[in-house]
Amino acid sequence: MKHTLRYNDHDIDLPEGEFVIGRAANCQLSLDDPLVSRNHATLNVTSEAVIVADLGSRNGVRVNGDRIDGKRTLVHGDQISIGSQDMTVMSRREFAADTLIQAPTQRSATFGLLGILADKALAMGKGEEAEKLLFEQLDQLLIDAQRGVNVSPETLERAGDYALKLGLATSNGRWVDYIFRLHSAVGRPCPAPVVDELYTVLRKVKAVNLTVLRDYLGALRELSGSFGPADRFLLSRIEGLERLAAAK
Repeated sequence: MKHTLRYNDHDIDLPEGEFVIGRAANCQLSLDDPLVSRNHATLNVTSEAVIVADLGSRNGVRVNGDRIDGKRTLVHGDQISIGSQDMTVMSRREFAADTLIQAPTQRSATFGLLGILADKALAMGKGEEAEKLLFEQLDQLLIDAQRGVNVSPETLERAGDYALKLGLATSNGRWVDYIFRLHSAVGRPCPAPVVDELYTVLRKVKAVNLTVLRDYLGALRELSGSFGPADRFLLSRIEGLERLAAAK
């Protein structure tokens, strides 16, 4: 199993052993953040697992929005929050027979077999299983969009639909953040059905990243001079989502 840590759109290899995160210069990942302790947390990496441990930090460590007590074994896609910094653990098997998840391209309008399996998992109430199936495809789609790869409207719609379903099924706010990041990357307001559903999902998830939402709103406001009445109405509805998120 190969483990990496995705931070600020960069993938950092996690070799077996101890990987220290903190503000000190000698940490393997040094974070310039006043909310981070000098030696804040450690990742204990083996061939099969990554275990995060809080090193008695002042502000603690959160995994998927929940503050941990001591140690936590991480799985692919888990988000770690240290101070105001977010990072994601990625775990992939290195032999081809086990590589079921493939990165989507601009030609991909559906999620293929993984989408079928995820739909079944969601129907059975297995949100975490669906999340594991879809995480890498959705993540790669976002990276492609941020790099300027053209995303078809069908793929954008399907990705948004899955993110909404995963947010409801897991109560994880990162899927709300995902929708805003994706639509910000393609420079479009979220479609009306997505905005409507976000009002429901926002009430269910534990927390969302207000910075991501406000950055998206800022980008939309810069484009609003070219908006017609329908898009201006959508912008006002998304501003309402900001108020709802801020009140959580």
